[in-house]
Amino acid sequence: MFLSIIRSSFVVLLGLALINPVGEGITSTRASQHAAVQVASQSAAAKDEPQTATAQVEPQTAAAKDEPQTAAPLFSFSVMSDVHIISSDSASQLLLRQALADHHELRPDSKLLVLNGDLTNGSESDYRSLLTLLSRQPHAPVQATMGNHDYYGVWRKPDGTMDYTKMNASWSSANAVALFDRMMGYEKPYHELVVEGYRFLFLSGEAYRDVDASINEDAYLSPAQLSWLRERLTAAGSADAGKPVFVFLHQPLPRTLDGTDQELGVVQHQELRAILDAHPNVILFSGHTHWNVETTNQVKQLKFLAASSASIREVWSAKNEPETKSLSQSLVVDVYPDRVAILRREHTEKRWIEPSIAKGYDVK
Repeated sequence: MFLSIIRSSFVVLLGLALINPVGEGITSTRASQHAAVQVASQSAAAKDEPQTATAQVEPQTAAAKDEPQTAAPLFSFSVMSDVHIISSDSASQLLLRQALADHHELRPDSKLLVLNGDLTNGSESDYRSLLTLLSRQPHAPVQATMGNHDYYGVWRKPDGTMDYTKMNASWSSANAVALFDRMMGYEKPYHELVVEGYRFLFLSGEAYRDVDASINEDAYLSPAQLSWLRERLTAAGSADAGKPVFVFLHQPLPRTLDGTDQELGVVQHQELRAILDAHPNVILFSGHTHWNVETTNQVKQLKFLAASSASIREVWSAKNEPETKSLSQSLVVDVYPDRVAILRREHTEKRWIEPSIAKGYDVK
């Protein structure tokens, strides 16, 4: 695991132009202000909710404060990464409960909750603690990906303690994948879901160091999984031209977001990057680095859009070290007919992280 608020009424473009090959840009705005055009709507459940704009605007005037809001999003979903539920760790369980309660208050009608890898520390008791916790709090339907920590059963000794110097010969990557599939109800660790006519593709690493020591903590994507991804994205391009496609993988692509130069991230990163580059409507959500989405750059326009889904259990600084204060971060995503708004949330203080991000789409 390698892993303020500035109030302004200006909308700021991220990076330089941040325009992809088909002319779809991403912009940002301060959550505490109204924007003069294309302002995302507020729900009754979230009076202090951030608002996003899809074009540059002039500073807000007094009259603008009373302007009507636009229509509500088509639907919303949440993305959490690195919940790290361990059956004996009450702190991880408390942080997840807080985040779940916060998301439910903000978006009680959310269509989906994505747990984007590092759900557990690799044991069945950890998964059972996670599922028990989820059963006791209201939340949207859950979909999940595997992270490197979900393979950590290979480091567990017979007495249940962890020894990271010696692998457990009685456990394997195949055991870890089978446990994930069984506990989460999947046939294999990658799958597709269609929500409100929009495609969600969930990827997972399929092997760990017991298979090949060079994998380290990176995601190993089999040829079958990469072929499946290519086929599903091609199908999406044919059937849903212009619509965003949401792709989830725990580990980020190397040398993209801040902090992704610390390790390889994805073994087959060149092949994955080439597949995604051919589909500019993709938004790739990743976790793993734990880097602070408020103080580091965790959204980047490539040929597709890459975005970090932050960390629930522990947030790390740009020094690649855990922050000294307790932080817990994740995303709320609002989907509109012509854009996607990515809203970042800090759960310990129950506040929005500004600015929020809007990504436009030329939907025909």
